[in-house]
Amino acid sequence: MSGDLERAELRISNADRERTIEHLQNCTSEGRLTLDEFTERVDAVYEAKTYGELKPLLSDLPVAGDVTTPVGASDLDDISPTGSALRRTGRWLVPRRITLRPKGSSVLLNFAHAALGHREVEIVLAAKASSIVLVLPRNAWADGRVDTKYSSFANRAQNPGDEAAVRFHVHGELHSSSLRIRRVRRFLWWEF
Repeated sequence: MSGDLERAELRISNADRERTIEHLQNCTSEGRLTLDEFTERVDAVYEAKTYGELKPLLSDLPVAGDVTTPVGASDLDDISPTGSALRRTGRWLVPRRITLRPKGSSVLLNFAHAALGHREVEIVLAAKASSIVLVLPRNAWADGRVDTKYSSFANRAQNPGDEAAVRFHVHGELHSSSLRIRRVRRFLWWEF
């Protein structure tokens, strides 16, 4: 009993937080949590300081080997539209890594209201004759190296110098394509 009490008072590390969030993300992708519940619990994980504060966030979920889970399908997303328009907006669960392989397509990924369970999101590009727009939340930024062949690339979401900001690492190749990265904008009550 005293061992459990001592563990509850131990301070958690950033790695413990990341493992906990990965577990919550896996439970969300399995349908055990709603996106709103996921968002609330992720916020609480970032505020937690001890193992005892994490316990109530996980008590109604299956145990995953002391909150460690392997990288699962929910951590990866491969988006490969051909000759179409694809839009992800509103509330959606953002995986740790997104691979974009559009061909002759228009892609809009709006992360402004998405559930971000990671401090870093990797976006890998392999676009041909496509238009890609990434809309980041206000507290996020993007960096990376994009090889452009007959393409245009504009990043208007540079590092704000905030250590708590979510980082989008964008890299890969654009061929006869365009990529625009920007933060969400607000005019009166509209966001775009």
